[in-house]
Amino acid sequence: MFMHPIWFLALALLPVAWFVFRPKTYIGHSNVVLVDRSVKQTWLHKIPFVLFSLAFIALVFALANPQARVQQGKNTIKSRDIILAVDISGSMSEVFDGKVPEKETGETELDKEFPTVAPPKNTPNYYGSQQDARIGKRRIDAAQAAIMRFVRNRYKVEAGDRIGILMFDDMPHWSWPLTDDLKMIYRKGIFVNQSSGGGTNFGNIEPGPIDAAAEHFDERGQSATKVLILVSDGEDSINPNAMDRLMDHIAHHNMRLYVISVGNKNTPADLDILNLATSVNGAIFRVQDAQSLVDCFDSIDQMERTPVEVDMQATYETRFYYFAAACIVFCLGAIVSETFIVHP
Repeated sequence: MFMHPIWFLALALLPVAWFVFRPKTYIGHSNVVLVDRSVKQTWLHKIPFVLFSLAFIALVFALANPQARVQQGKNTIKSRDIILAVDISGSMSEVFDGKVPEKETGETELDKEFPTVAPPKNTPNYYGSQQDARIGKRRIDAAQAAIMRFVRNRYKVEAGDRIGILMFDDMPHWSWPLTDDLKMIYRKGIFVNQSSGGGTNFGNIEPGPIDAAAEHFDERGQSATKVLILVSDGEDSINPNAMDRLMDHIAHHNMRLYVISVGNKNTPADLDILNLATSVNGAIFRVQDAQSLVDCFDSIDQMERTPVEVDMQATYETRFYYFAAACIVFCLGAIVSETFIVHP
């Protein structure tokens, strides 16, 4: 591959040079011997131009900066496949009835690469009123804080987990597929609270977040341990048919369901999504309680990791110096031929 392939456009100058420097006149000869000598001399006169042309081609290749791939392959690690499904429906713009967990900082690569993000725009909330004073205090802010802590924890302990981010309201929207690049997942998590959608759909209308997660596990899942962490205020009902379908998805994919609730403190305990988590032997955590998040992390840590193959990051080495050396050699050859052959 070439880092600067635009330099190849310069090769179009070669035909121009040939046209400019081509022989334009012919000299007659009275002797056939002189004609033979002229033909030989004409062929010798072309040597410098050919060598200069080759030197120019080599220079163009050097400027294009060729790169050679020297490492690429597969690496086997023990991992779990984890999908973070974040509710971005309109109700998530309401004020969070609790304390939003504070952002953690430290001396990790995640902190060094933390991008600057503008505050969310003042858009109408679920009930039509403005939410300018609510920025940083909403349920979506609490949800973001929860997943940021989770990803940070996975990165710090070097768990080797593969994580994907799925956002949903009426329909699921993938922010990033399953990957072992937790820096990218952390970046994507920063923007979770930047948008607010419509209603909440856990699966009454296909596909819901569990349907999308099941399909993604089929397409990209590698680990036998599959985890779906659903962060929501739980404000949606699930009809019986949808409940049966979602339970089948979870059982068929051997999926462990965790629900992190960011609703009010008086949120009913019989919400359908909470009942679903209980019926499939999942777990429920409330984001108001920092210790509950720690328990969530510990619970996932106890789950078995299974071997998966991940792509190793390819590395490249520059090869421009080979072409630079060739350019120098051809230039020297052209100068020597011009000096000792064409004009001895």
